[in-house]
Amino acid sequence: MNDIERYKMPVSVQVIIFNKNNEVLLLKRKSTGFSDGLYGFVGGHVEKNEQVIDAVIREVKEEIDIEVKRENLIFKSVMNRKVNENTEYIDFVFTVREWNGAIKNKEPEKCSEVIWYNPNNLPQNIIDFEKHLIENDDIFLSWGW
Repeated sequence: MNDIERYKMPVSVQVIIFNKNNEVLLLKRKSTGFSDGLYGFVGGHVEKNEQVIDAVIREVKEEIDIEVKRENLIFKSVMNRKVNENTEYIDFVFTVREWNGAIKNKEPEKCSEVIWYNPNNLPQNIIDFEKHLIENDDIFLSWGW
């Protein structure tokens, strides 16, 4: 066995949440260091020893205080994303249409607004790959390369 130091790519989850009117939930980012001022999905990093699905459930609870059951998560896409020359991600993207609880902004220091948008009338200041994910059905997506 060779002792080569292997590259370790961070893994994140993205959650596209739709309501009964088929509107998509978007959060306006602030003070995060990534895409601040732009709208995006609930999401975040998968932690060590955490399953991807568990990360989705945790992130949704942490950011907007709702509970999502495993059986209500629908896999949408996996994305190999290049942010810049030094940062690359593997993103797992899920959609959800059923949850328990009332949506509220649990991270006002990272999010200035939580709002529903018609997917056919998205804001101009939305994260580009997230807009693409709303409008397209890619099971695999390579972005930023």
